Amino acid sequence: MRKLLSIAALACASVLTACGGGGGSSSPPAAAIPAPAAGGNIAAITVDAGPVVNGINTARPNIPFISVQVCAHGTANCQTIDHVQVDTGSAGLRLVSTTAISALGLPAESAANGGTLAECAQFADGVTWGAVRTADISVAGETASNIPIQIVGDAAVPNVPTACTNVGSTKQTVVSLGANGIIGLGTLANDCGLACAQQALSIYYGCTNATTCTDLPVQVSEQLPNPVTHFAADNNGTIVQLPAVSASGAATAQGSLIFGIGTQSNNGLGSAQVYTTGAGGTFTATYNGASLPMSLLDTGSNALFFPDSSIPACSASTANGFYCPPSTVAISVQITGKNNASTTVSLSIGNAVSLFTATNSFAFDNIGGPFTGSTGFDFGLPFFFGRSVYTAIAGATTPAGVGPYVAF
Repeated sequence: MRKLLSIAALACASVLTACGGGGGSSSPPAAAIPAPAAGGNIAAITVDAGPVVNGINTARPNIPFISVQVCAHGTANCQTIDHVQVDTGSAGLRLVSTTAISALGLPAESAANGGTLAECAQFADGVTWGAVRTADISVAGETASNIPIQIVGDAAVPNVPTACTNVGSTKQTVVSLGANGIIGLGTLANDCGLACAQQALSIYYGCTNATTCTDLPVQVSEQLPNPVTHFAADNNGTIVQLPAVSASGAATAQGSLIFGIGTQSNNGLGSAQVYTTGAGGTFTATYNGASLPMSLLDTGSNALFFPDSSIPACSASTANGFYCPPSTVAISVQITGKNNASTTVSLSIGNAVSLFTATNSFAFDNIGGPFTGSTGFDFGLPFFFGRSVYTAIAGATTPAGVGPYVAF
C-alpha cells in the first residue's frame, strides 16, 4: 500500500486481504528467470506462508521475505531476523520488537527536543509506531553500519500519539503486520527526505516520556535510510528476480534479491529497458484510456491494484479488497517513464476467492484489487513473477545513468 503524503510506499498484508501498497513496443510475456551467478551481493527471497506465531503461519498471499542480521554497532552481539518483507516502494528497515531485539540493547536516537526519536510510519490501512534506534545491519554479504532503524512496538515509546492513530489502526505485532519487519529498498535514499526536514508531518516525534510525544521535523541524516545507500559497494540499487508461477499459483516461490546495478558481473542491466521515475519511483501508466501518473512497481503490495469498475470485487470476507471476476480477465497496461520510454504489458486477473480456496498456494501472478479514486496503477508482486526488475536509487550513478529509475 502506498504510504500517505506521497512520501514513500510501505506495505502490509492481512490474511487473504488486499494490501497496497523509449520505444512503444509490446513487452514479451514473463519468462522463467535463470539463476544468477553466485556472489556475496545476493540474498534469497522466499514467498511462502509467512512467519510462525504460536505454532501457526501468518498466511498472507504474495509476501516476499528475506533474512536480515541486526547487530549492536561494532559488536558481535547480533540476531538474524527471518521473514522480513522486501518492499521496493519504501525506504528503511522496520522490525517488530521482540525479546531477542530488546536484548541487543540498540541505542535510541535523541530528538531535537531532548526526548527519544520515534516514527509513525503511515500506511493506507494503518500505521506502525516505534522508537528509532541505531544498528549495524547485514543482508547476504552487504553491511550498512550504524544506521537508524525503527523498532515497531518499542517499549520505550509505548503510547501512540493521537495524531498517529488518527491515520488508522496500529500494526504493532507480527500477526497484524504479517511479517517480522519490512525492509524498504525503493528509489528513495531516505524515508521522507527534505519534506520531513523542513516541517513536522506527523511522521517523526520527540517523546520526552511515555505519554508526551511532540511532532517534529527531523534532519535527513536522522531519518531511516534505504540501507543499500550505506553499503560499501553495490549501493546504487537492487534487482528482484522471481520465477514464473502457474495460473493456479504455487505453494512457495524462491528467487533472488541482488544488490547493485552494473557493479558486478551478476547485476548488469543486459537488455532491460530503463523507465525513469519521480523521486518516489512513480511513472505514468495508461489503462482503459486513462492516464495514471502516480503508478509504481512495488513488491510491498501483494496484488495488482488499479481502478476498474467493470471487474467485480470479491464479496467474501476471506478475500476482502481483491477482484473476483467470474472468469479470468486479460488486461493490458502501458508503462511510460519520464524519459518517454514506453512499453505495454499483458497481465491477468483471476478470481481471488477461487484461487485462495482451491489451492494451498501463497504465490500468485494473477490477483488484483480495486484502487478506487486513485491516479495510479500499483504493479504489486504479481508483476514481478518471471521478471528481473531493477530499482535505481535517486541520485545514484549506474551504467544507465543517474537514478531514480526502474527497469525490466
